[in-house]
Amino acid sequence: MNPIYFWIVCALLLCGACDDSEKKADDASTDDSSSETDTNSDSDTGVDTDTDTNPDITDAMLERSLLSVGNNYRMKALLAKAAAGEEVTLAYIGGSITQGYTATADESYVFGSAELFKQRFAPGDGSNVHVVNAGMGGTPSTLGMLRYQRDVLDQSPTPPDLVVVEFAVNDGDDPTNGEAYESLVRKILQSENHPAVILLFSVFRSHWNLEDRLAPVGEHYNLPMISIKEAVVPELDAGTFTHDEFFRDEYHPNEWGFRVMSEIIDYYFATVAEAAADNADITIPDTAAIGIQFTDIQPVVPSTPTAAGTLEIDPGSFIDVDAVLPSIEWKNEKYFTENWQKKTDDTNTPFTLTTTCKNLVVSYKKSSLNSFGTAEFYVDGTLVESVPGYTSDGWNNPWTMVLLDEDVSAEHTLQVQMAEGSETDNFTLLIFGYTP
Repeated sequence: MNPIYFWIVCALLLCGACDDSEKKADDASTDDSSSETDTNSDSDTGVDTDTDTNPDITDAMLERSLLSVGNNYRMKALLAKAAAGEEVTLAYIGGSITQGYTATADESYVFGSAELFKQRFAPGDGSNVHVVNAGMGGTPSTLGMLRYQRDVLDQSPTPPDLVVVEFAVNDGDDPTNGEAYESLVRKILQSENHPAVILLFSVFRSHWNLEDRLAPVGEHYNLPMISIKEAVVPELDAGTFTHDEFFRDEYHPNEWGFRVMSEIIDYYFATVAEAAADNADITIPDTAAIGIQFTDIQPVVPSTPTAAGTLEIDPGSFIDVDAVLPSIEWKNEKYFTENWQKKTDDTNTPFTLTTTCKNLVVSYKKSSLNSFGTAEFYVDGTLVESVPGYTSDGWNNPWTMVLLDEDVSAEHTLQVQMAEGSETDNFTLLIFGYTP
């Protein structure tokens, strides 16, 4: 045989062997992937989030998610600023879904939507876009309005250009029934730098959220509203994908669920980019959709400056600092490291706060330790609340109460002391708020 033909035949045989080997490897990989998907379809672990095995995110889902585009004047300003390479800050405030509970830092919808924003609008590596994640598990907007200064404004390298507000599945425990939510939204809108605001409505596995209660706020201020419920529930009802494919547990999305949320928010970004700009900014109405009496609320923590006649605090027996606090896993950061804890001894000197205000709000810790007792809250000498610091389902989580809510500001004195039988027990006060 001609030597040249011999080597050609050998090469062809080798290529055929390689092709067959690669096909077998691909088949094996496919089998492994199928096995892994089946294993991960358990409701505790969610599903494998490889794009080849996840359901499609359809145009219908994206379109349904956008309840309202709202006025785009502020968003257009943000997009232009980002595209020009100027420093911009995207801030997100909400509960554990915003925090990214059950997710790693780069799986959360906050990270995902911010990365898509950078890719779509920012030049270069997107380093001019800063992100603040102020999600905190188990907290309603009543606590969110107290956290806004510390967890959003104080953490932002530049004043936030966009704030995404996500409390639609946390406000079932909101003692103000939406008034704190609207007050927070209004406070953000009134900021000097005029940030854009997006109202984001998450959903639980049960298909529940408070969209119907909170959507009137978006309508009142002509804001964009994005509904995860409207996007995914029709698909779940139709069997397009399963609950286990979207949720990791009863409350939180899995990795693919978070990616769905990210792409839904990106759909809004793209919609604004393609639309003509509104000619004028929103006009903030004088009236309320639900209630606005907490708009100017001032947070109070142990380091808050006090002054005679303005804000006076005597901690009494609440002079210890509680270090047993919940944390944000991927940040390795605890909640409310500043606090007032009642000493475990036989003293029961009341904590006293005096100020001129229209309302008073407090958040305290719910503990699973039976060393925590019952505290009594008095406003101007009248018992307003008596609450146990110990509950069997407590996880050191904050719990928020409204102690005073009046139309006219006046001087008031709040006192907190341990109830009879709990004099030697612990109790932790996390943060107060008042509107002058």
